[in-house]
Amino acid sequence: MRASNLFAAALVIASSAVWAHAEDESAENAAPAEREAIVEATSRGDAVIETAAPGWHYPKAYAARPLVMNKYMIRGTFIVDVKRAAVDRAGVRTTRPLVSIDLGAAFSPLENLEVGVTNYRVGSTGPVTGQAMFPIVVSPIGTFGDMPVYVRYSFMRKDYVEMAADFVLSIPSWTNLSATFGLPTRIRVRDKVSIDTGTELVVLSNGAGLNIELPFKFTYSPKPAGFITLDSGFSFQNLARRLTGGSYIDTNLAFPVARNQVLVPLAVGGGYTLVVKNIVMLDFFARGGWNPFVYVNPPSGGGINALPLRDSWIVSAGVVIHTSPVLQE
Repeated sequence: MRASNLFAAALVIASSAVWAHAEDESAENAAPAEREAIVEATSRGDAVIETAAPGWHYPKAYAARPLVMNKYMIRGTFIVDVKRAAVDRAGVRTTRPLVSIDLGAAFSPLENLEVGVTNYRVGSTGPVTGQAMFPIVVSPIGTFGDMPVYVRYSFMRKDYVEMAADFVLSIPSWTNLSATFGLPTRIRVRDKVSIDTGTELVVLSNGAGLNIELPFKFTYSPKPAGFITLDSGFSFQNLARRLTGGSYIDTNLAFPVARNQVLVPLAVGGGYTLVVKNIVMLDFFARGGWNPFVYVNPPSGGGINALPLRDSWIVSAGVVIHTSPVLQE
């Protein structure tokens, strides 16, 4: 009886030791997982999106990002833009491309509000060459470009769709004064897929012209760190404009077009996202294509308004830098 009691006591002690050891191992294994957990459930509760870093609830996947940054976030852009320049500012043919180094910045001072001076906005048309906070044009001549000051407000944000309102005023130090009114719309098909569309009205002061952009952009993030983009849409150029041509300098066209032209651009791109020390996120990207790729109503006759489409190429590459709100808080 005494031996059985001793055996029972020993069994209890051994079981307690094993249980305590198992709890210690479980705690040790759980601690790193808690520190490395960078997922955030959506409002539906059934989808999970990887965030930029622990405590920084901003999607890392490019396709899952909102149209407006989180409050107190800062975004910087360094973009090299190149496009085929068929003519220079004097209207003379040139074989040298139009090249600019564009440095821009944006900031979110309030929830759902974003302001900045840059030619890059999430879900909008491609960057315009020679526009930024510091737009440095290096070809065909060296000069300082234009400064597009913009305000964006996101007024509807649902699980599957988001809409915002844009106002962009291009302060001319190189070309002409223009104002853009836009309604960018981002449709999230899945966490890895988004479609950007909307409407952009560009009012041109030179000849009181109007451009209407109906962009279509498909974004796929196979992994949170990588993304692929496809750009297209419809572009209505120089509507009711008293002057002909000359709009390639202050738009993302590759060369001037005649009045009342309908174009279809096409561009493909991709990039890679890198998070540094959980406070800075970098998007390295490249994009290339043609604008226009297709003339819906090609102009008649010759001249600079009827160049072959092989001369309409555009290329851009750079890095987009996001900073965590922790830096501002």
